[in-house]
Amino acid sequence: MLAIGYAERLGGCCMKLPQEFDLHALEVFIMTVELGGMSQCAAHLQVTQSAVSQTIARLETGIGASLFDRTMRPLGLTASGKSLFARGHKLIAHARLAYDEVREGANLPISSITVAMSFSLANELTAPILQHLGPRADRWNIRSGISLEHQGEFLARDIDMMVTGSFSLEHRDTVELHPVFEESFIMVFPKDFREPLDINGVPSSLPFIRFSRLTGTGQQIERQIVRMKLKLPQMVEVESSHQQLALVAAGIGWTITTPVCLAAVPELLPELRAEPMTRGRFSRAVQVVARMDELGDIPQRTATLCQQVLREKTFPPLIAEYPWMAQQLSWPAPTLDGEEMIA
Repeated sequence: MLAIGYAERLGGCCMKLPQEFDLHALEVFIMTVELGGMSQCAAHLQVTQSAVSQTIARLETGIGASLFDRTMRPLGLTASGKSLFARGHKLIAHARLAYDEVREGANLPISSITVAMSFSLANELTAPILQHLGPRADRWNIRSGISLEHQGEFLARDIDMMVTGSFSLEHRDTVELHPVFEESFIMVFPKDFREPLDINGVPSSLPFIRFSRLTGTGQQIERQIVRMKLKLPQMVEVESSHQQLALVAAGIGWTITTPVCLAAVPELLPELRAEPMTRGRFSRAVQVVARMDELGDIPQRTATLCQQVLREKTFPPLIAEYPWMAQQLSWPAPTLDGEEMIA
């Protein structure tokens, strides 16, 4: 009787979904749109383009409407395609959430998570993330490198989560952001450099060591230099903050960097002298970025963990050396009801 009653309610309130309208086909469709074409989707899924094309064709058959305007180059969406793309994100997100909750209830981890960070953040955060969140996934892939490259890989779905201070995709409503902290940029000189600074608060004779303008942080520094109308003699441009600060420690030049980059090279600190920006102070926000609802509470917990590690272990030695450094850092309010993740 219960089964009959349920069947009557189901038949009376909605139609049965066609078998072609399944979550896998919907995910392939969304991925094709996001990656810009069927060949890109096929490469990402490591299948043939024909397999992707057939999956989407079956989905169109089940719906009874074309999703792509195949007369356009590059491929464009029809009105039906635009509607499905807008709604399909939420369907896939809810399906992933249900999948993760069921597996978590059975103490089963996510199959794999790929996390990307800058070199300086990776040095500080990789071990704590694996120690405290490692059981949440069967396999972790931790990437470090240039943040702008990570953004492209994130959009291509090769990266699941980023811990980054250079993110320019806030307008995407399919992304969730979890703040870690904000830090002001600082100046760093060789330890023995004692010449007076000019009116802009920079040395007039020592060469400036640039952080690569292929990086988000380097571009932010460069924009500030332009705004301040500084003419800085340049000797070298590097892609690694360790390279950057090693050159300063060697007395070759001075640079603009961040507290976390400075804290990541404790072996160089005896040969360096940090100073706050006396003019044109600017900052960057470090945050955890993930696709909306795809990893459950892992991104939020990662942000909380990162904040605790940086605040309690990374920065205290630096602040002991430079008390003014505490004023260069700001922290968001706790998001997990004050729950402590590290001892």
